[in-house]
Amino acid sequence: MSVAMLALFGGVLWLCQDFGPRARMIPQPLAVFGIVLTLIQMVWHNLGHEEPPTMEMISVDANAIPAGGEGRPREERTQEQLGRWGEAGAFAIVALLVTMVFTAGIFPAVFVFTAGYLILSRYCSLLQGLAWSALMTLAIYLLFVLGLEMQPYHGLPGAWFQ
Repeated sequence: MSVAMLALFGGVLWLCQDFGPRARMIPQPLAVFGIVLTLIQMVWHNLGHEEPPTMEMISVDANAIPAGGEGRPREERTQEQLGRWGEAGAFAIVALLVTMVFTAGIFPAVFVFTAGYLILSRYCSLLQGLAWSALMTLAIYLLFVLGLEMQPYHGLPGAWFQ
């Protein structure tokens, strides 16, 4: 499997050499990073591991498996797990995010979507949700606009004002 991963990353690295400098900015570092990590994995698994690991790799709580379940996990989601809206709600949330990106642009969509999720799910308070959303939006701006020098999509209002 590691050899297949090396071949895949090597193929990506070879293919992206025909790209322009800007188009190479994402696949080339990812391919190099993948090659390095795969080589580290191969060395780690094949050299110097005579002693057993000091911890148990997988720990399963036997009390968590129901008696009538024959040890198989449930395949269907319960209504409690899905919530009031079920799978339709999950698809609606994704559709809302895509719609916000196309209409308002990436940065307002990320901020509003992240804040809405954190606050409405009650994962954070109002101020914490706004702060985390601002931090996430800033991180995306720094990565894509400053780091990768990509022009962001500004949504429909951006097209109207150009």
